Amino acid sequence: MCGRNTIFSNRKTIKNELKVDIWKNEDDYTPSYNLSPTQLSPVLVKNEARALYSMRWGFGFQSKMRPIFNARAESLSIKKSFKGLISRNRCIVLSNGFYEWKNDGNNKKPYFIHHDAGKIIQMAGLCKWDIDQHGKRKLVYTIITKEARPSLKDIHHREPVMLSENAASKWINVNTLSEDPLSYLYDNTDRISSYEVTKFVNKSSNDSPECIQRVLG
Repeated sequence: MCGRNTIFSNRKTIKNELKVDIWKNEDDYTPSYNLSPTQLSPVLVKNEARALYSMRWGFGFQSKMRPIFNARAESLSIKKSFKGLISRNRCIVLSNGFYEWKNDGNNKKPYFIHHDAGKIIQMAGLCKWDIDQHGKRKLVYTIITKEARPSLKDIHHREPVMLSENAASKWINVNTLSEDPLSYLYDNTDRISSYEVTKFVNKSSNDSPECIQRVLG
């Protein structure tokens, strides 16, 4: 599961690391240390060029339904919500790290999970056009998850698919035919670390560097 994310790198870093050709509405980018479903964040796609678009996190605008903000890798090719998107609607969700809460008896401790060299994590996602409550077309995305790697299982049993650079380039290149694009989901970056953070992050409206402050001792 991935229900709280971050993207706080500056624009220059994002463009250089992700080899971005086009950034639509770049000036609207706002860094976030505590990104929740239904909020906007930059998402990378590729048709003729590598382009960043601002997209809403979560499929579905219906007020009585929870947005679909995660999609299980194991069932992508089965569920109607996702299988029609695999061939042409693949995307990369940018992340400087995400949060998970570890059960510790009656207490839940938040952890920040990040690339150990500080690089932007390239999460596998699916995107599409959706219709909001006012009848307007909006770009939306969901993050693909899979079983957590051994180093993270103690925190949570699921993790977002964190692609290697090679797999990320293949995942978003929808103009190149692939017999099985889902195979890319298992070529993951291995330089992932975690540490406990304060409960300041628990409140979704808290959005500052304090969210990633390490618990000492």
